[in-house]
Amino acid sequence: MWPYFFIVFSILLLQIEFSKKNTNKIRYSLAFLLLFSFAALRGNGNGDYFSYLKYSTFITSIDNVLNSNFPMEIGFRIISYVVNKLGIHQQAVIVIMNLISLICIYKFIENYSPDKILSILFFLPIYFQFDMHAARTAVAIGISTFSFKYLHQRKPLKYLLVILLASFFHKTAMILIIMYFVGNIKINRYLGLMSILGASLLTKFVSFSSVILHMLKFFRLNSFAHRYYIYTQSQAYGYSYKLYDPRLFLVIGIYTLAKILLDNSDELQNLLINYIWMNALLMIIFSEHTVFVTRLTCYFNIYTIILIPYIISNHRIISNRTLYNLTKLSYIYIYISYILALLSGAVEYKLFFI
Repeated sequence: MWPYFFIVFSILLLQIEFSKKNTNKIRYSLAFLLLFSFAALRGNGNGDYFSYLKYSTFITSIDNVLNSNFPMEIGFRIISYVVNKLGIHQQAVIVIMNLISLICIYKFIENYSPDKILSILFFLPIYFQFDMHAARTAVAIGISTFSFKYLHQRKPLKYLLVILLASFFHKTAMILIIMYFVGNIKINRYLGLMSILGASLLTKFVSFSSVILHMLKFFRLNSFAHRYYIYTQSQAYGYSYKLYDPRLFLVIGIYTLAKILLDNSDELQNLLINYIWMNALLMIIFSEHTVFVTRLTCYFNIYTIILIPYIISNHRIISNRTLYNLTKLSYIYIYISYILALLSGAVEYKLFFI
């Protein structure tokens, strides 16, 4: 387990500014270099790591790339085809996917976070869940963050094009289409919390899973419906997600604090808050099957890494140094606990060339 702890400790250490010189850019770049190297050189995983290596060997022709029946999306097939044509190690498929994913997140944090180094710490749970195991989803998450700009600017065509590009690595990215309809509206704090509570109560009487399956069939999205049904029947992934799960409470807590402390008239902050509101709602709506909570809400959960630093940097908190330090340390403590809980079941870290 020590390699994982080394990464977490390194990111924690990089939170400290040891020099009076402005070293933020250096620390920020070093943090991502560490994350990229750790993910790209791995030779083990409990997600799709070995499946990626296996399936990538099958993509040896343009016909394979264009085969829509292949179990991996076209983005993966293109990367695999290039790697096979160059005749290099199959690990290059993993390396390229991690590179795309982390470059996208690097730019996303750089463009929007008021505390970039802190955002990296809050990114670690997503990193360990996806970049280290489900790299296709990680790439889709990374690419999808570029859609945030176009939703903020109300450019629907560009927004949809980015989501389409993200779906070339994982079709689940299409879930972000719903943000086009709610992203820029202003939702009253109490209405937002009541909707979360109402959705929780409805899960006791309504099977959202059945409703979603019928909707997919009604709109003739048969391939999505078939895959959705398979996941619901899976013993490994189809079990229910508990509504008392600490991760749901964390998201609701972030949403509530943001509504109290941030300026809802600021379009950027309002949009970030709406992503987290939708995140909480979807965690509840898909709670019948854990796989959908983890695989679908990650496209919304990624915005917490920007929203939390906004909460901490709020003028009501930052004007009081003691309150600022207490708030920041509280979030760090919560996320370190979250990360350690994730790592408790982590597979042994191995380098791919050993």
